Amino acid sequence: MKNSPKPPTQAVGVAGFKADLYASDIKKIDWHILIHLPKFQMYAVQMTGGSYGNCGNVMEWIMGYVQDRIRSYGEQNFFDEYVNWHSEKGYWKNEDVYGQLIGE
Repeated sequence: MKNSPKPPTQAVGVAGFKADLYASDIKKIDWHILIHLPKFQMYAVQMTGGSYGNCGNVMEWIMGYVQDRIRSYGEQNFFDEYVNWHSEKGYWKNEDVYGQLIGE
């Protein structure tokens, strides 16, 4: 028994995990900021044609509208549609879609 070789050391680890391939790199869409922006509210009113909600106060129906659109159209698709609308309008050339000045 004195001359029997020891088996190789066994180790357990998480080899192969690549954090850069997972959702941590996907920027979260800040809907709570967007629904309070007048330009996003303008987008919502134009997209609905006034047919969503029973009142003229957009804040009373915009959250439900956003939730419905995300469920039916997909969050990223809905956001991309807004980004395209924002770019095509051309009113806010110095702002990003969240109202922040570009370059700051």
